[in-house]
Amino acid sequence: MTGRLHRILLQFAALLGMMLLAAACGGGHGAVKLTLRTESADATPSNQFVMVESTGDWTLTLVFDGQTDGDFTPWAYFGSDIEQVEYSGSGTRKDVVLNWIANASPDSRAFTLIAQCASSSASVRFVQAGRTSGSGSQLPDKLVSDELGAWMELPATNTEGLYYFSHGMQIGDKTTRNYSYGWDPEHLVALWVAYPLNAWAISYGDRTNVWGLDPKVPRKMQPVVFSAFSAGNAGRCDRGHQIPSADRLSYDANVQTFYGTNMTPQRSSLNSGAWSVLEGKVRNWSRRFDTLYVVTGCTVEGSTEYCYDNDRKKVTVPTGYYKALLGYKKTGTLGITGSTGGYTAIGFWFEHQQYTANESTVMAQSTTIDDLEARTGFDFFVHLPGKIGQESAARVESTIDSWWK
Repeated sequence: MTGRLHRILLQFAALLGMMLLAAACGGGHGAVKLTLRTESADATPSNQFVMVESTGDWTLTLVFDGQTDGDFTPWAYFGSDIEQVEYSGSGTRKDVVLNWIANASPDSRAFTLIAQCASSSASVRFVQAGRTSGSGSQLPDKLVSDELGAWMELPATNTEGLYYFSHGMQIGDKTTRNYSYGWDPEHLVALWVAYPLNAWAISYGDRTNVWGLDPKVPRKMQPVVFSAFSAGNAGRCDRGHQIPSADRLSYDANVQTFYGTNMTPQRSSLNSGAWSVLEGKVRNWSRRFDTLYVVTGCTVEGSTEYCYDNDRKKVTVPTGYYKALLGYKKTGTLGITGSTGGYTAIGFWFEHQQYTANESTVMAQSTTIDDLEARTGFDFFVHLPGKIGQESAARVESTIDSWWK
């Protein structure tokens, strides 16, 4: 459906709704009153009851500041459905639940809540403050790399032109790293994102959809994607996660997966297709290991395509995507792990195009870590030889263990 036709149908539906409401509210003489307990809130997620007083049927609508005809993600909603931005009722109600999610941006945001009953309407403006920690109101003015630990998932961190950062997380009473990444400020994408994965790290919770700013990178050097990427010369692309939201379900850890530095402009045909199938397989595999070390990345070599972020900065559209996986099983009971100190590995390479979204197609893209290193120019799992020796590490990185298939 074209945007113009979509808007015409919405306008027709609104007109029809007004006619029905006019009849329900006494031929256009209905009255409606709208009350919120509070008209402002801090950056954390919360909710409140909306009170509507009316003589007939009414409709509530959320209208967000900055909302356009494009791909806009609502940050407030009625009930339990994050996409429910309209709510209908009749008479006086005090139990309409209005929810809002956390604001990861340092900037405040607002919506107008409109109640309509025939020719009578009422409105209340609601403002949510910006976040003062996490993504922070004070972003740095230059790039300064973090000092990373000797973590098993890390590639080599000596690539010219990249900066290296890590975000931590706390689950229960345990604090550890969430993910690390190699940042390319020229193309505004992370060329790799590395993290440990297991059932504990995945944890429990829901997708937050808190699109935010990375507190370690200047705004001018990271994508700002509170709303979707705008089409450049590559058409419209998704905000494609590198560490998936579903790999970190604990609230604060999940919020960090929505930083602009974790996004690339990714074609929906790949992001929602074969790539999503692979992400699901990775999570399933992680539950079989003690820990699965994951590197997800993209390549920009040869790319002439770009999308625009919300600040109209050009963000390079990658030419390919990859995953490097290193599984550890202390008991040595999975594949070759019994003879390699507990480790086995596999890589995946995808051109930035559509693939059939099934497991056989995904597994056809598998390759060795050695081959993936040759394709990307990165040295993966650089701390593995120090753990199991050069010979065993070479075997792990040159073998596609039949266990994975």
